[in-house]
Amino acid sequence: MKTIKELRIDRNLAQIEAAKLLNITKEYLCMIEKGKRNPSDALKEKFSEIYRVPVTDVFLSIKETKRYVNGFEDGQKTS
Repeated sequence: MKTIKELRIDRNLAQIEAAKLLNITKEYLCMIEKGKRNPSDALKEKFSEIYRVPVTDVFLSIKETKRYVNGFEDGQKTS
């Protein structure tokens, strides 16, 4: 599963462009992409529309982002 940042990059969107489409600040998007903020369900639906992926993929991407940022996968430190 891709991280939320990877989904944005797949759409060839800069952070500022994605933030404008999502109606949030670039700083808030950055925090989401770094796993420091958890977007609301309504915002996850917007991500789904903008990134053209099912909303379930957005939920999983948020989870994957947090796992990646924390350096853990299935409880194990990744190399």
